[in-house]
Amino acid sequence: MSPERLLALAGLVTALLLLTRLGPPAVRSWRIYAGTRSRRMADAGPLEIPAPPAVAARLEELRSLGFSRIGERYIRLPNTPVRYDWVMGEPSGETYALGVVSVIGGFLVALYSSFDDSTWVMTTFPRGETIDRPTFHASFVDTSVEDAFAAHRATVARFALQHGRPRRVLTMADSLRMDADYRSHHGGLTLTRLTTQMIWPALAAMALAVVCALLLVVAR
Repeated sequence: MSPERLLALAGLVTALLLLTRLGPPAVRSWRIYAGTRSRRMADAGPLEIPAPPAVAARLEELRSLGFSRIGERYIRLPNTPVRYDWVMGEPSGETYALGVVSVIGGFLVALYSSFDDSTWVMTTFPRGETIDRPTFHASFVDTSVEDAFAAHRATVARFALQHGRPRRVLTMADSLRMDADYRSHHGGLTLTRLTTQMIWPALAAMALAVVCALLLVVAR
């Protein structure tokens, strides 16, 4: 076998090994991303579901800011365990918060407010995306839940000058209705970067496999 064919064969084997490792996570990420707009949360109640310690600590911080429990909800994502959200609301109903389990750091807190024209404001702690569109604003604060809530309220007040008062979320039914509205209009926006990061390595491995297979055919 010529050196060219040996090199092409080695490249093909390497690419196929990479695909077996990178392919399944990439496919799962794409399925999660592609189905975001049509997928729906469901009420996990009526009994309270205890939150993991990292999430429970953030829920206590939200309580100290005036939030109270609305309930828990869940969703089934492709090839992943059931994911729960712990939903909290503040007295006016104009902002609701989610405590969720995260593989990075153990938790994520997300604050949401929305308006009648389906404009949304989202603020997360301690990490997240930064997106600024006329009808969707996402940002994150990495210092504290209290700072994230203050930043969120400031952004909501700015948007309210143009869009009016936010819609009220006081019950689980309100939360599920708003989640459907969010997904229908803006679902997937905050997942684009992460999904791209998961897919491109698998696509690169696939391209390498195709190139090496072609070289095996033409090399002598």
